[in-house]
Amino acid sequence: MSEESQSAVVEGLDDRRLSRSKIEARIGGIEAAIAHYQDNSTPQLVLMETNAEGADVLNELDRLAEVCDAGTNVLLLGSSNDISLYRELIRRGVAEYLVAPVAPKQILDAVTAIFEDPDSPPMGRSIAFMSSRGGGGSSSIAHNVAWHLGQEYGEEVSVIDLDVTFGTAALSFNVETQQTLEMALADTSRLDDQLLDRFLVEYDENVHLLASPSNLDAEERLITDSLDQLLALVRRRSSFVVLDVPHRWAPWVQQVLLDADATVLVGVLDLSGLRDTKNLVDRLRQQRGDTSPPHLVLNHHGAFKKTELSPKDFETATGVKPDVIIPHAPALFGTAANNGQMVGQVDAKHKSAEALRELAILVSGRQPQQKVKKGLLSQLGLLGVMKKAGVK
Repeated sequence: MSEESQSAVVEGLDDRRLSRSKIEARIGGIEAAIAHYQDNSTPQLVLMETNAEGADVLNELDRLAEVCDAGTNVLLLGSSNDISLYRELIRRGVAEYLVAPVAPKQILDAVTAIFEDPDSPPMGRSIAFMSSRGGGGSSSIAHNVAWHLGQEYGEEVSVIDLDVTFGTAALSFNVETQQTLEMALADTSRLDDQLLDRFLVEYDENVHLLASPSNLDAEERLITDSLDQLLALVRRRSSFVVLDVPHRWAPWVQQVLLDADATVLVGVLDLSGLRDTKNLVDRLRQQRGDTSPPHLVLNHHGAFKKTELSPKDFETATGVKPDVIIPHAPALFGTAANNGQMVGQVDAKHKSAEALRELAILVSGRQPQQKVKKGLLSQLGLLGVMKKAGVK
């Protein structure tokens, strides 16, 4: 493989979506692959480059097929831009053929497309929230963003409280349930859509909640063993899955932050908050790559005007401009918490509510919904009635 192609492959496969895949690189092209796989089993995907053209490519491929296990996919890079050759390669079972030089994104798109199941239902967007320091308010922000997502798009949003010992989602949404995250994870082999309905508590017509047990004796081990299966099931039924992640650095927490479609870090405007935020931003930018960097939110802005650091300090230290800055509004958030409401339900026009709605639209990965004015809606309805009656 040429240095240019090798660089594109390495960069393309160094993506968070392939973080659980085992990738091994070998030098030597098809001849080396044939020699190696004569004595070794083949992986799910073999990616290689050839300089041959026309019938020589097909001859190499036939020899490779003799040593490949059943079910092995082949992604081939070549120099020949020949549609007839491409069709023949596909006919013979090559998963994809790309003409060099290739870009890293081409490699990533081709690999992910090979393993996508065209018959599987679309997966909901997962959004993980975590404070860079304990008490930063990420849980409150996660709950409010979930509510705004439901209000904005009118689709199902599931909130999963991953803090099994100190979770607050049930209190925040003022719901009671005997069915908790711990119970759902106890035996995920039994979980299906019907059983999941018993665990997801309805807050309103859009937002559903899987509460934590808030139990000091709850076993966090269950999360490590079973969370992937649970999240896959929830994402198949909900358009958005909001993950309320506790402030700790366990391996399962790191994997959740890496796997999520969007990750939101909530920073507090003091010196230790700056240090911890920078450490997390640096790590997640490295792991998630330039295509999906973490979002940065600064909370409680203005709480300690004389001593707190500025948003500019955070931008300078982390190299990331905060996406949203949420003002310190203890009376507003306290009222919402005591009433079991969201901030937008208490005062939709408050700057904090507007900032939370802005954040919800940002992490949704979609455009904001166009709101139709009631007056215009009435005019359109009247116009329809007039047309139906034959009035011009």
